Amino acid sequence: MNESLVSAYKDILSSRGLNYHYLSLPAVGDKPTLLFVHGFPSTSYDWYHQISYFSERGFGVVAPDMLGFGGTSKPTDASLFLHTTIAQDLLDILDAEKVQRAIAVGHDWGSFITSVLSIKHSDRFLGFAWVAVTYNIPGPFPPLDVTLEMQTKTYGRPLSGYWKFFEQESAPSIIEKNLESFISVVYPDDPDNWLTLMNQPGETQAFVESGKMTKRASYLTDEHHSHSLESLRKGGLTSPLNWYWYKLKGVDSHIMEEIPKENLFIKKPAFFAAARKDHVLIYDYAVSEMEKYAQGGLKVVYFQGGHWVHLEEPETFNRELEGWIRDTL
Repeated sequence: MNESLVSAYKDILSSRGLNYHYLSLPAVGDKPTLLFVHGFPSTSYDWYHQISYFSERGFGVVAPDMLGFGGTSKPTDASLFLHTTIAQDLLDILDAEKVQRAIAVGHDWGSFITSVLSIKHSDRFLGFAWVAVTYNIPGPFPPLDVTLEMQTKTYGRPLSGYWKFFEQESAPSIIEKNLESFISVVYPDDPDNWLTLMNQPGETQAFVESGKMTKRASYLTDEHHSHSLESLRKGGLTSPLNWYWYKLKGVDSHIMEEIPKENLFIKKPAFFAAARKDHVLIYDYAVSEMEKYAQGGLKVVYFQGGHWVHLEEPETFNRELEGWIRDTL
């Protein structure tokens, strides 16, 4: 990321007193602003292809380091990761930047927050885009062992086996001691590595604990790799893993009580980047969920790679996202 973009970062205290570190670039004329919401274990840096592309074309860009990452607060209390309150944190940022015409773009856990923005704050947005991870209705997951059993019956294998590692109290320290091994698992050159390393319970932990390495993804540049290592070493993994512990502990068990059922449908135009080789979230299931709830129009674009669509195929992703904005909005 070039120096001009680094200097565009700001800090703000959200209405609940948490510091958010975020990049903000103003829109030119009547162009909308894109709110980029990253996931685990990333920072706003993961959007650097999109930040450059869209800002150069006059779009506004707001890209926060999400809670637990980068320059943003790193609480250890899982209750602070309630998705409805994180969504409000992002609205606080948009309010501070006086952004009225926004499009939310979420990846990984950021897609969960994008879903909440659609459900609770649809009137603040022109449209919503989900990358690899589909639209999600808020609420607790079934117990992890039940989830893995259901996945095996449906798909012939478990999909979220790595959660068995992440649920352990020792997970942060294990990852911190073997960070390069962990990054090589998360950003693999061959997406099919996830068929074992991420899908099968016990495999992620055994691999990382032993300090093994897979071939690093070609799209993960030296600069990006160094940034990821530095950021996670500085902040540790205890706070970031709250994105998982929050679900595992049922923090959001009450969340649906305050949401009318009609709000569960996506009323604004929707874009979905489907990753054919994301072996954790099966793309045909993901597309079916989008089709089930998108009432304001839906564009689905299929990508041939894995989970990190916006990094692996940035030129195609940027072009398709811009085309959807132009043609739909």
